[in-house]
Amino acid sequence: MQADGPALVILPPPDESSQRTIKRSRVLSYVLVALAAVVFSLRPDLFGDPQAQPWHALLHVWRIVLGIVLALAALGVQVLVGVQWRRGLRQTGEAPGNRTPADR
Repeated sequence: MQADGPALVILPPPDESSQRTIKRSRVLSYVLVALAAVVFSLRPDLFGDPQAQPWHALLHVWRIVLGIVLALAALGVQVLVGVQWRRGLRQTGEAPGNRTPADR
């Protein structure tokens, strides 16, 4: 008996241009994650005395929002580069296992 699960598809390694793009996207993602960590680690007293500044709470909210946006941007960069690379494989026909049976 044979299982009707998805077939295992092995992707070819990226070419030199794709490797450079992947490396740059990883560096950009690391920088974005590092910036998010710095933003998240800002101490509350850095913004001043909360009793003297009514905007103190708003600064905390923006710190959290900015950190989340930077972390999501890092994830978005990786997803975008991965999608573009897979789309390139489909267009060049390097990975026939990734095409649907109707496209073969």
